Amino acid sequence: MPIALLMPALSPTMTEGNIAKWLKSEGDNIVSGDVIAEVETDKATMEVEAVDEGKLASILYPEGSENVSVNELIGVISLEEDSDDDIKNFIKNYKSISSSDTSDAKGIDTIKADNNSTEDTIKPSQNIMEEHNTTDIDNNISKNKRKLISPLARRIADLENIDISNINGSGPKGRIVKKDLENKINNVEKANSKEKFSLNNEVTILKLSNIRKTIASRLQEAKSTVPHFYLKGKVVVNSLFNERKNINSFYQDENINLKISFNDFFIKAIALSLKNVPEMNAIWNGDGTISKFKEVDISIAVATEEGLFTPIIKSACKKSLSVISMEMKALATKAKEGKLLPEDYNGGSFSLSNLGMYDINEFSAIINPPQSGIIALGSIIEDVIVENKEIKLCKTVSYTLSVDHRIVDGATASKLLKYFNFYITNPTAMIL
Repeated sequence: MPIALLMPALSPTMTEGNIAKWLKSEGDNIVSGDVIAEVETDKATMEVEAVDEGKLASILYPEGSENVSVNELIGVISLEEDSDDDIKNFIKNYKSISSSDTSDAKGIDTIKADNNSTEDTIKPSQNIMEEHNTTDIDNNISKNKRKLISPLARRIADLENIDISNINGSGPKGRIVKKDLENKINNVEKANSKEKFSLNNEVTILKLSNIRKTIASRLQEAKSTVPHFYLKGKVVVNSLFNERKNINSFYQDENINLKISFNDFFIKAIALSLKNVPEMNAIWNGDGTISKFKEVDISIAVATEEGLFTPIIKSACKKSLSVISMEMKALATKAKEGKLLPEDYNGGSFSLSNLGMYDINEFSAIINPPQSGIIALGSIIEDVIVENKEIKLCKTVSYTLSVDHRIVDGATASKLLKYFNFYITNPTAMIL
């Protein structure tokens, strides 16, 4: 009997993915463990391994296919005894079962959802269906009933007043689904945008990847729902600057292939600070409770061409600078190659973002929910300070701490920065 290849759920938040690349072609023999495809999730591009042996008999979604739902049939592996008719019947029957599970043959406007569903239950619009006389929405509902359309897509069409009579559905048996209406809405918005802004200029419309869409959605949610407050400061890094120089010079003289970065020191310093201020080593649960952690896991912002990723240095306060340095380099490489695994980025109670290498003196960062905060670091600059009524030249770094006010207040956050300043100005204290 043929074996189904389904769109896998490669991360906890994944509901759909894109087929980035097929590494096997129809007719190729498959061995368990073979990498058969690359799938773009909401977090990264990940490899999909075969768990069964056989022949790749059919590919249902070619390279470049987008918004393929989790558990959707994307291909079929055949066994030696399977004929072409067996494959065709298997695909036909599988699609039929899938269609009957997600649609109502009579076209009734009701979706029944269990208590764990993330979508609202859509109730029948009985009054509107009975009246459908003068309003546009009534006329639209009447038109929409003539075509196969999912209940969710029908609701979108009604709310947006979309005429679906000329829309070709991409679902089973030409059924109109949510993404067909999204394409229609996007095309209208593109046309309006071009008409408004491209009278005397050429416009390029860029298509967002799933990763970029997820980043945009999470940032919008964070900025609009998390009550941020900000604490700014500046710390002298003369001692840290000299300590790093001495360490790296020693490694170089001993032919040790390791170079400690300023960011490695900052990671260690904020991790130790969180260990001393456990109220900040916490996350907001969303149900009016807060979870505090024993271990300090720090998310580090890494910029890539696809967008911003936040891999995690776990138990950072327990690790040496050399271990932090090696782990950070490995995670940054995986992020830039799109090979981060869920265990590389899930978790963390606090984030660090450093734009010092881009000659940015100061900036504020958006909290990564449900974390308690994020510290944003700028460049190391030549500066002057007044000490004991004397003007002195020094090197400083400016920082901005963004804090979720639901988790802690300003006094607690200030205590965190007190420890951070101490460790930065006294780097040898990090080994105590």
